[in-house]
Amino acid sequence: MKNLLQKRWVRALVWTAVSLITLYALLCAWVNWTGARMLSDALTRLKAEGETTDFRAVTREPVPDAQNFCAIPALKDLPLEIDGDSEKGEPAERRRRLNALKFPSGDKIPAKPRTGRQSVIGTREDLGAWRDWLLKAGFAKDVAKSDNPARDLLNALSPNEPLFAELAAGIDRPHSEWTPAWRTRELPENLFAVAMPHYNASMTLNHPLALRAKAAARAGDAARAHQSLRIMARLSEANINDPFLIGLLVAATNSGVMIDALWEVCDAKAGSTADFAVLESLLASADFKLATLRALRAEMAAGLNTMQYVKAKRDPGIFLVVNELGGQPSGAGAATVARMLPAGFWDGSSAVLMERELDTMIKPMRDQGWMAAIDSVAKSDAKVQQERKRLYLHPYGILASLMVPAVSSVIQRAAYTQCLVDQATIACALERYRIEKGAYPDSLAGMTLANGKSLPMDALSGKPIGYRKTDNGKYALWCVGFDGKDDGGKRVLDEKKPQDTKFADKNYKGDWVWDFPTTK
Repeated sequence: MKNLLQKRWVRALVWTAVSLITLYALLCAWVNWTGARMLSDALTRLKAEGETTDFRAVTREPVPDAQNFCAIPALKDLPLEIDGDSEKGEPAERRRRLNALKFPSGDKIPAKPRTGRQSVIGTREDLGAWRDWLLKAGFAKDVAKSDNPARDLLNALSPNEPLFAELAAGIDRPHSEWTPAWRTRELPENLFAVAMPHYNASMTLNHPLALRAKAAARAGDAARAHQSLRIMARLSEANINDPFLIGLLVAATNSGVMIDALWEVCDAKAGSTADFAVLESLLASADFKLATLRALRAEMAAGLNTMQYVKAKRDPGIFLVVNELGGQPSGAGAATVARMLPAGFWDGSSAVLMERELDTMIKPMRDQGWMAAIDSVAKSDAKVQQERKRLYLHPYGILASLMVPAVSSVIQRAAYTQCLVDQATIACALERYRIEKGAYPDSLAGMTLANGKSLPMDALSGKPIGYRKTDNGKYALWCVGFDGKDDGGKRVLDEKKPQDTKFADKNYKGDWVWDFPTTK
């Protein structure tokens, strides 16, 4: 060994190794000190802002099963996985039963008609096309075609009536929240690993219920149409009340499909004053701003939890997420990175993630509203794009730069859906007015909701939602859209593919319009 150390290249190698180890140790010490200080400062500031990192604290208080729509036998504990297995136990059986309503798909199945967009582009559903597709796809059997596609569709969906009846049995309960309640539910150490198998089942239910509502309205079966809409509204309510952004997205999707079906029901003038008053009440209670804030706070708490979990466990699982977002290391490389990064890196990353979510999204939404949050997120996204070019200058912001921008489209979608919900709420009030007075009003002045409260305002402009009577004896409602400009109810559709118009896109120019075609 002595002779070996006398060789110059060996001494140089040893000196280099010792120097590198020393530098790494010093770097780790500095990063640990810096990261811990950043995290402490961020938590102090968060507390001063009245916010929390306690995930359970931002979730809703549990409600008694007897008052909860989602506690009926068909839906109870639908989100649960038994022993981590989504195919095991009674919750899995319930999900399989609901998923059996899923429309067929696959290479041998013809493409199904487009749906769920009629209300925003002002065209009626082609029920004949849907009847023909259900027959070709094998979803409906032994259903003879007639000159009444609406009745044919109801016959095609009739095998599911027992399930629809079970769901309808709970629609009058005052609350709708998935069970068990998040505040009392057993949670994994890593909150981003929480199971959410219930969303597929709730989305699967939405489409046959929407077709059922449209077909029933055209067939003159108002009771069945409104029953379908109320079931859909309660499912959307449950997803709105979930504390994750994915739940908010599912709620927005479900609400859009439900509102599209309601538009058809209004177009057919199907229902009584009491029917529309009930729907109006359900729609008026849908607060997407509150739901967005809850989801952002929960995501912030879950983000901190995950960063600290990785720090403690040196679990490379977080890279499975960022790998999809930004091409970061996965597999063996991720495990090596997770082990070598100093603990302070995760503390500093936690601090940056929390501060960006607080400053970019939560505070603007909480203190100023939708437009402030949307503008703030757009500016943040532009800044992040610049930072990504020099991430070595912002090491603690690497994970935040990959994860936070994904939230932008969620906020825009939630704002757009709130405007649709508000239009649908007013539409229900207008149907009540028409039934009582024999025609729609000349203006919305003096109108109120059935409970005496004021009509909702345009969520983005803060002004009254636009309204005018139309030449066909109906009316048009409109909200201003993301540009904040009132175009007098002008809808701007994609010239080549109107149904593909991206209304929820930040670059959409025009109003969001609710109106009706002139001819049957």
